[in-house]
Amino acid sequence: MPRPLARFIKEMNTTEIESLLAREAPLFLPVGTIEAHGRHLPVGTDTICAEKIAEELSIDLQGAVAPSFEYGLTNMLAQTSPASFFPEEMFEKFFEQIVENFYRQGFKTIIIINGHGGNCDALKRLVRRISRRQPIAISVIHWWMLSEKFVKPVFNTSPGGHAAIEETAVMLHFCPTLVDPDNYNPASDDHVPDDGLLLYPPPGEVLLHQPGEGQPLFDCGKASDFVKLLLADLTARLQHWLNSINRLQGGLRP
Repeated sequence: MPRPLARFIKEMNTTEIESLLAREAPLFLPVGTIEAHGRHLPVGTDTICAEKIAEELSIDLQGAVAPSFEYGLTNMLAQTSPASFFPEEMFEKFFEQIVENFYRQGFKTIIIINGHGGNCDALKRLVRRISRRQPIAISVIHWWMLSEKFVKPVFNTSPGGHAAIEETAVMLHFCPTLVDPDNYNPASDDHVPDDGLLLYPPPGEVLLHQPGEGQPLFDCGKASDFVKLLLADLTARLQHWLNSINRLQGGLRP
């Protein structure tokens, strides 16, 4: 049997959306940014990865995918980002309003799939505020953090970082035509950030934790193995969370 297709809010009519609300389907909200990802990945990698992961999770957990939010908080690579928020408060207020509006429409479970490290602190603050105001079940997933434990078993290297092995693998699995292996040059693209030496822009956009570790690899088979492990882990953890919500006596409270 073929795998079902993801359901996208922007492609649904109001009757279809009402059916989602009636069965309390979870809403997946991808967020990323636009910035350089080396020379081998597109500038929208953060959003694309979040979208694709959201799509897969929404199928397994019988939810729907909201339109992606592509404009995030870019810091180190701000000079390579044609569209990002600054200051942070602007992003927080705008994104918080999006989440609140989906809640008011009737979505009581919202799962934010974040694809960009610069968004992490702001997302943490805003979901804490929302959960204190509304009887909502809300989650934020920073997928690359949760994927790091699968890097060594699959690729036999340490986790990488920005535009490195994890993001390259996800892009290679879902969007192989957008990955350009011939454009990757470790000598000019790799950079290990150092808190003692701030460089804007950095000399390379493949940001590694350690020299020579976690560099992009272009093995489609291993990339698929990596993504399957990640998705299975995320699905199991989210399903456990959703089941636990249903056990709460008296329902959710702000």
